[in-house]
Amino acid sequence: RFLQEALGLQSESFFLFWNNVFVSQIMLLYYKVGSELIFSRAWRLSSCRQALHMLLSSCIFFWPLFEVQPENDWSWRLNTLVPSVMMARFYYKGAILKDPDDTEVQMISRSSSPSEILFGPLQWAAVLTYLGLYHFRTTEAAIIVAAVGVGDALAPWFGTWYGRHVYQMPWAQNKTMEGSLVGVFLGTCVGIYLCLWVMGLQLLPLRVVLVNAAVAAIAEGVSPGHFDNLTVPLAIHFLGPRIESLLAIK
Repeated sequence: RFLQEALGLQSESFFLFWNNVFVSQIMLLYYKVGSELIFSRAWRLSSCRQALHMLLSSCIFFWPLFEVQPENDWSWRLNTLVPSVMMARFYYKGAILKDPDDTEVQMISRSSSPSEILFGPLQWAAVLTYLGLYHFRTTEAAIIVAAVGVGDALAPWFGTWYGRHVYQMPWAQNKTMEGSLVGVFLGTCVGIYLCLWVMGLQLLPLRVVLVNAAVAAIAEGVSPGHFDNLTVPLAIHFLGPRIESLLAIK
């Protein structure tokens, strides 16, 4: 009773508050167990970065379990618990600890450099935190997570295994057509339908999905350096709706 009064919650809101606390802890446990499995010997070192990337992205699948009340409710923001904790963790290990022998650094960084996790991993954790706070359970959030969490994560795998046609845009890293088309483009298409379905949102027409997947693939291909986890969400946010409007897609 004291806790309920201290939080300023009505009886129904109080139960919803504890529901959101419980879901956030289950989400945290899910990420912890998943990351431990990825760190195990069963995973190749080169695959750990993408697997952890997809694991963190999949935390949005817990979003439908959070309850939202329009008044005096903040507990639904606990959906950002995992990405915000990982954002702080990445910053600590990359900017403060700077230990190249750290297991997590070796698994996530391509070059075993602590500073590298301050780019892609930290950026994506920050984007997920932003989406959880300002685009919670929206179609745009589902598209962005599909593009970066699925498509961009699959691209290195397809590029490594099947990549034959290499290209490089100015200020960008080497990419492969196979990684961009099969990984980013097709991966984003599948990811959009998967994320929308899991979150209980209305499925988009195929032409809208194709436009957003194309924007993601192009943005990922021309993205400078290690900034594709930022440029792809920004491209989808600013260019996706405008291209749909120009093409009269509804």
